[in-house]
Amino acid sequence: MPPVLLVAEGSRFAGIEAHLQTLLETAIPLGGLYYHLAVFDEGPLVQRAKNLGIPVHVIHRRNRYDRSAITQLREIILQTGAALVHTHGYLANIVAAQACQTLNAPLVTTVHGLPEYVGVVNSIKMRFNIWMDRRAMRGPCRRVITVASFLRDFLVNKGIPPKKISVILNGLVDHQSDQQQQHDNRRELELLPDSVAIVFVGRIEAVKNPLAFVEFARLVHDRQSNTRFLVAGDGPLLEAMRRRVVELNLLPSFRFLGFVDDLESLLAVSDLLVLTSRSEGTPMIVLEAMRAGKPVIAPAIGGLPELLGSQHGLMAPAGDYRQLAALAIMLMRDKQHMLQIGQQLRDRFVEHFTAARMINQLKDVYQAVVQGEI
Repeated sequence: MPPVLLVAEGSRFAGIEAHLQTLLETAIPLGGLYYHLAVFDEGPLVQRAKNLGIPVHVIHRRNRYDRSAITQLREIILQTGAALVHTHGYLANIVAAQACQTLNAPLVTTVHGLPEYVGVVNSIKMRFNIWMDRRAMRGPCRRVITVASFLRDFLVNKGIPPKKISVILNGLVDHQSDQQQQHDNRRELELLPDSVAIVFVGRIEAVKNPLAFVEFARLVHDRQSNTRFLVAGDGPLLEAMRRRVVELNLLPSFRFLGFVDDLESLLAVSDLLVLTSRSEGTPMIVLEAMRAGKPVIAPAIGGLPELLGSQHGLMAPAGDYRQLAALAIMLMRDKQHMLQIGQQLRDRFVEHFTAARMINQLKDVYQAVVQGEI
């Protein structure tokens, strides 16, 4: 099959970009698929793609709504001879829908999560963007892929024809971490042998509710003073998070690590992953924790129940950091149970969330689209 053109914004490195990196790393060895990548912004994903030998095309824009992006993308589609265009993110899909229509090029889009509305003005723009995105899904998109069943149901309720939607769960390459590396990394982070390391990974902004993680930490630390809290990420609420940690006299127990490229090594030294998000799709960090055999405590929102499966006992109602803390304290008092939960999640990962399964299902969609079957 000719190459597939992936299109994304590319300005930061978050869940979508992590997903795309997995596709780029595994498409050839696992599925015989060849990708080109088109991005609007030269963020971290560009260099990672180039390091993998992936051809990268940058669409230059004067602003986010520069209509010349449509013409540029149309030229890239012709230049690459792409069999189809596969978009990730609403802005990429809006631009690609208009470029593909004039060329009659097949278009596929992946929906990674629910819209994140921030502020009154931004929410007005966001609502228009989402309306345009769903219009493209109903129209030129040949296939809409969702990474969780709840997203499929959500889109059907918004008028997207069910026959257009495929659910393909996210996946990662399976491997286990180096035990010696775990020991070395714990020493670098000044984690004592009897310390329990709880990690928070994500953008430090409102949707991830990082201040709730600080309140969670306060409750846990009051009962388990040997706990250390590792925060990996950056964002506009970082200083507010730091201030609250200082106010609660928790700074000696916190490690603010900034953006962490090697999350696998961070998870290796951690005992428990905790999420306090207000909204989630199927976060890649949860899959990474499952692969590493680490327990996950999270709110029962979005795709998290589907990810964690039968481990609903480790989930709390949205916004209930007190219940999250109670679950963490319960696990920390029974180390054997903590290990068992971690192994159960690793077994679930191997069964349902490998990159090989994801690539095979994606390849089936591509072939059906190209052959005109869907």
